[in-house]
Amino acid sequence: MQKNEKDILNIIKYLPVVLILLVSSFLTFFLFNENQTRFEEENKKLEDKYIKLNKELIQFQVTKIKNNILFEKEKNLENLKIELKNQVTNAYNIAMSIYKNNSDKSKDEIIKLIKDALREIRFNENRGYLFVYERDGINILHPIKPNLENKNLWKYQDTKGTYLLQEMDRILINQKETYYSWYWTKPNDISTEYEKLGFFKVFEPFDWFIGTGEYVVDFEAQLKEKLAEEISDFRYKEDGYIFMLDHSGKYLSYHDKNIIGKSVYDLNMANNVQKIQNRMIQLAKDGGGFISYGHKDKPKEIGEISKISFIDGINDWKWLIGTGFYMDDFYEQLNFKKELLTKQNNDSLKILIFAISIFTIIFLIISVYLSKVLENKFLAYKQSIKDQINDSIKKDNMLAQQSKLAALGEMLGNITHQWKQPLSAISVIVTGIRVQRDLGETDLKFENESLEKITKHIKYLSHTIDDFRDFFKADKSANEFDSLVTINKSIELVEAQLKAKDITLIKDIDSIRMYSLENEIIQVLLNLFNNSRDELENKEFEKFIFISSKIFEKDFIKIVIRDNAGGINEDYIDKVFEPYFTTKPKNKGTGIGLFMCEEIVKKHLAGTIEVSNKEFIFDDIEYKGAEFIIIIPLRVNKTKEILS
Repeated sequence: MQKNEKDILNIIKYLPVVLILLVSSFLTFFLFNENQTRFEEENKKLEDKYIKLNKELIQFQVTKIKNNILFEKEKNLENLKIELKNQVTNAYNIAMSIYKNNSDKSKDEIIKLIKDALREIRFNENRGYLFVYERDGINILHPIKPNLENKNLWKYQDTKGTYLLQEMDRILINQKETYYSWYWTKPNDISTEYEKLGFFKVFEPFDWFIGTGEYVVDFEAQLKEKLAEEISDFRYKEDGYIFMLDHSGKYLSYHDKNIIGKSVYDLNMANNVQKIQNRMIQLAKDGGGFISYGHKDKPKEIGEISKISFIDGINDWKWLIGTGFYMDDFYEQLNFKKELLTKQNNDSLKILIFAISIFTIIFLIISVYLSKVLENKFLAYKQSIKDQINDSIKKDNMLAQQSKLAALGEMLGNITHQWKQPLSAISVIVTGIRVQRDLGETDLKFENESLEKITKHIKYLSHTIDDFRDFFKADKSANEFDSLVTINKSIELVEAQLKAKDITLIKDIDSIRMYSLENEIIQVLLNLFNNSRDELENKEFEKFIFISSKIFEKDFIKIVIRDNAGGINEDYIDKVFEPYFTTKPKNKGTGIGLFMCEEIVKKHLAGTIEVSNKEFIFDDIEYKGAEFIIIIPLRVNKTKEILS
């Protein structure tokens, strides 16, 4: 106990300190790891964020350039349409003016004047000219191909199979002017027809239509050249530039203008150029996307550097538009940000460690104070427990003494009943011998037989004394015995009293080898027999006590004692094992018998004892009574521990 108390005091003194240090260390370790994990996650997020921002930037730049190109294309197309319409309108006004101002001349003369006036008109860098057709397909004016004049082209078909003059006549029936696209050969290339966009207007006096047109390819070539030059000069951030190639791999725009016009296949800018070019073309056709590759032409750098580019395109022009960022620049910016993040993280760790140290010191001071308070409380509580234990020991001693006195009283009653019949028999035999001698009769045979009977009764009395003496032995050590013999011993001690009360004992006992406290078992059985005897004493019907013993779950013995006294009142059955509780009259019960039974079974024999009321049938008669069930291990030492 002193060692345990010392251990408890040491725990009170040092455990809180150790726990605080452990918790502080664990918290520091946990928060440090958490901080490092968070720092690594932030680094990863920072990298992902920067890659995402750079991707968004290059995508935005490419999309912006593409939209600008599409806008310029649409705007220039509209300007072209306006220019074509203006030229035709101007020619119409000239022809109408000539027609009105020369009414005195013949039709042929007026036609000649109009043709002469319109033949030399040029626009769009001399590519543009005016032509005139009669509605029935006869050419009136064609400055570039005068050999067509006065010829009927009503059945002329372009490469698409369209009858151009017939189609124009059909359109101009319902409207006086219109835009129109068709295919026509170039003066310097009569083998191929090219798309032209034109404007036609009806000249009512002669049922003509005046028109003009522009080859789309010439218009776009001029626009492409202009846009490519503007894009070559475009920059964003410090060194960001836009590159453009056509599907054949020719550079249309680049930061180094010496590259423009050259083929990507002739320049050593990357490995697997064909694969990269095909991938870029596919991305452009699919609406845009990112591509990673090694590039060897970074401005102001030598050698291959990893690059991420965003590619889109103008598919009808077969243009690729792209820009990208070099990963070395990206990591340079990222490392700068990571250095800032590392500094912030280190500052946070310093603050964290300082805060944990301060809190640890504070909690240690509080812990030492509380440990002292707990130590004083424990010592006071220990003294209180010691006082209570002493009181409890006194009470237990009193209970034990009362139990011994009660058992002694019971035993004296049993001895009286056991000795009454043998002593009476001895008295009768002695009286018979004395009567014979008083009468002067001597019968040696009768006397010898009488002496043998006296000797037999004396041996019985001696055996009875030995049984009672064994029961009252103070030895509490475990020993090996047969349960059948032990239970029969307890029965022999009460058998005389049971017979005196007309109580029949019914036995169903197995022979079971045990290693336990034999006298303790006998004491419990005697208390239970006496308890049943007292309950049956004044009953008028046939009285029984039943006892059985069987092996239970291999390592235990189960002893059941039952009577037919009518059972225990259900209001009190849960209290029968409490000390000083009894339902018997004051002169017959102390209330400690069943309490001692429970104490012995649980604390000395390491077993259990339970009580309940049972209804049962015996010899075809229904009875009710109290049933006590005792279960104890077959092997128990005197320290009440089950032996292996």
